[in-house]
Amino acid sequence: MLGAPGAEQFRDAIVEMRNLHIAAGLAPLMLLREEVVTCDQLRDRGGMDDATRDHFIQLLINCDKWRRRVTYNPEGADLKSLLAEATDTAKTMDGGGAPFAGDDIQMGSGGLYQLPWHFDGTDPNVPLNSALNFSNGNANIMLGAIDRAVVAWTRLNSRDRTQFITKQDSLRIYGQYQMVLEYLNVFGGDENRVDVAQVRATDEPRGPGNAANRLTESVGGSGK
Repeated sequence: MLGAPGAEQFRDAIVEMRNLHIAAGLAPLMLLREEVVTCDQLRDRGGMDDATRDHFIQLLINCDKWRRRVTYNPEGADLKSLLAEATDTAKTMDGGGAPFAGDDIQMGSGGLYQLPWHFDGTDPNVPLNSALNFSNGNANIMLGAIDRAVVAWTRLNSRDRTQFITKQDSLRIYGQYQMVLEYLNVFGGDENRVDVAQVRATDEPRGPGNAANRLTESVGGSGK
């Protein structure tokens, strides 16, 4: 339920805070996560193609744009950008570095706010690791990096502010996004696909006991 403690990979997430801008920064990251967990390309043990990788990178660049937008940065300091590190196909996206208005005056204190996502496994759109069945092992690693970034957002010291995050916290999230981008570039794309010839034991129609090289393999039987 909303406001309940997180479970599994989200067990260290802090779900109640004052800073609404953290929710604004998290929203595009949660969209990226939704796209990852519902993408059938990640059931392909051979890997993801160029189109899938580039789609995820575009979404990640949008996440990074919003990181910069919610950063308290009236002096316009360099907040880094994934744009220069991403693939050429992603470089058409506007950097969008200007923050919201309101970073030049002291604002009144805000009340506590519950993040609008369920991290306890009750929301089918935010599945926990135990509810997922990726055939591609690299997909688990990539999703793990995304989920670490989600948790990192909730644990920023800036969560106790009413708005914006500090430049230091912003660069902490930038480091998390760099890791996601690195996994996409290392594991994703046609050049990183591999040939897979065999069926997984759990996909065998007569059960895993009838997979090749198992002592329980039988002729015509269930293997159980």
